[in-house]
Amino acid sequence: MGISYLQQIIPIYNIVFLLKISHRPIWWIFSFIYSINKYFFAYNFMDRFTSFFGKTSKKDIFLFFLSLGGYIYYINYSKKLETSKIIYKEKKNTGSNILFAMILSFLTHTYIVQPFAIPTSSMEGSLLVGDFILVSKIHYGLRMPITPISIPFTHNTIIGKWKSYISFFQWPYFRFSPIQSIMRNDIVVFNFPKDLNHQVIDRKENYIKRCVGLPGDIISIKNGILFVNKKQEKENGFPYQIKKQQVYLIKTKNIPLNIEFLKENMDIEDIDIIGEKNDEYFYQIMLTEKKAIQIRNLFENIIYIKKYLLPRNFSEDSIFPSHFGWNRDFFGPLYIPKKGDIIKLNSKNIHIYYDILVDEGNKIRKERSCFVINNKKNNHYKIQKNYYFMMGDNRHNSSDSRYWGFVPEDHIVGKPIFIWMSIDWDRKNPLNFLNWKFRWDRIMTTVDGKNSYLSFFLTFLFIYFSYFLFYKKNPE
Repeated sequence: MGISYLQQIIPIYNIVFLLKISHRPIWWIFSFIYSINKYFFAYNFMDRFTSFFGKTSKKDIFLFFLSLGGYIYYINYSKKLETSKIIYKEKKNTGSNILFAMILSFLTHTYIVQPFAIPTSSMEGSLLVGDFILVSKIHYGLRMPITPISIPFTHNTIIGKWKSYISFFQWPYFRFSPIQSIMRNDIVVFNFPKDLNHQVIDRKENYIKRCVGLPGDIISIKNGILFVNKKQEKENGFPYQIKKQQVYLIKTKNIPLNIEFLKENMDIEDIDIIGEKNDEYFYQIMLTEKKAIQIRNLFENIIYIKKYLLPRNFSEDSIFPSHFGWNRDFFGPLYIPKKGDIIKLNSKNIHIYYDILVDEGNKIRKERSCFVINNKKNNHYKIQKNYYFMMGDNRHNSSDSRYWGFVPEDHIVGKPIFIWMSIDWDRKNPLNFLNWKFRWDRIMTTVDGKNSYLSFFLTFLFIYFSYFLFYKKNPE
């Protein structure tokens, strides 16, 4: 068709050619460049098949669906296309249509809802690796962009290392009034406060954790159990440990665990074989309490299955704050600052509040028995922002507030509301598409798991397929 290889690989530009060739309106570019338009995926593939290749007979469409789309590859590569039959028409105002589509999609992405993928297991078992979620930016109050000059549809880097934004020109921080406040136990997307590679707030790496502590709360962890204001954590009236994961040690006799069964049937991924001695097998597995009970009931040769908790007197060097001697399972009590609090600084709590003072734009140093804040001697400081304490549901495999401290209110991005796709892939080789498995029970569900819209999605696909199979006319 006279389209060079370079033109074919330019993002968006190559889609424009495809739409022109198949005589489709330019606004269809939405379905390619904005990932939440999942409904268009099957439709686009079918439309290429009928309009571009001219295959509209019931036999062709039947083979297309029977092969799950593979038939299109056979047609494409089995014989040479008669390109002379393809009418290539120029359309007026193409440039303005493309610009409109990109601007509208960018505005939606920036100001209303943004898609994210879950890359790590820190939120299992609430959110799984391979979950694709939509995050509302207006629930907790829309935060206006601080770095307006950037490459659209990128966060902070391109090609892995170059910054995709210009940091020297920044707008002041501003957030609209929220639809709802952050509630205890909400899952929240926020910018990682300790991201040293990006100093601008809205360009710091995106993290997702559960907000277990609100401004003014007192957090403590005893024997791996979280306490908030001296009360054991709860969720909707049920013990919270139903969802959280921790490390369990398992010992079996004579017969090893059926690891393949655990991965295939119980969706358990983090399984480490510690060793084997005298026909006894030792494992370390990330489990919820519910799955631990199920495993105990499934395998009769289990000698023990128990949580692996760090001892109280063991101090983790990386824990927050430093020099307090805490660890992931024995932590606190720690007070979460709220806006307006007046803190009396001393040599012990300065490790807790130093980052807060710096984050709020102060210069601080210690002189003998007092602190100097912005060149004034002052042992008292008034907190300017609200702060939150975030933890991953995978309690023993999560980098969270236990390790790096509080999340300031201006770092909040939004509220996850919807899982529109969920794929179980090989974590060591996620690009191996042949091993992908769809988690149908998670697709088109709300993040809290209370509602599922998969039936509406399947009905939508059925209507579209019926349209192509019985009512689609030959293209002119």
